Amino acid sequence: MVDFEHWQLPLGRRFRALKLWFVLRRFGANGIRQHVRHSLVLRKEVESRVRDSDMFELEPSAPPSLSLICFRLAGRSNEDQLAFLAAVKNTGRCFIIHTRLGDRIVLRFACGGIEQTKADVLEGWEVVETTAAGWCATKV
Repeated sequence: MVDFEHWQLPLGRRFRALKLWFVLRRFGANGIRQHVRHSLVLRKEVESRVRDSDMFELEPSAPPSLSLICFRLAGRSNEDQLAFLAAVKNTGRCFIIHTRLGDRIVLRFACGGIEQTKADVLEGWEVVETTAAGWCATKV
């Protein structure tokens, strides 16, 4: 069966090349390298905070990569992960997402935005930590 959804203009080879051309023209190769390096620095900052915390654990099946950290509340069920995720989103100050890896719900924290600063990332992680501290205290 032909799926016409995959025939859209943005999915064509020429259009994808045009998007890449615009990015290279806007930032240049050095700008892209600088952005990736900056994202790695931000990710490593959050990664060290996850490793140093008793409330969180890194997801072993999804090691930190580029600007993405996959983590979980330590020793909690999938339902607890989703409830905690909702609590973080309800603050209105930080947005994280989740995914399912096998039978586990994993929370994802990305720190690779173009205009994102170290202060932004640390503020976002502070929201996650503060929410976790309050949430875990009520869910014991």
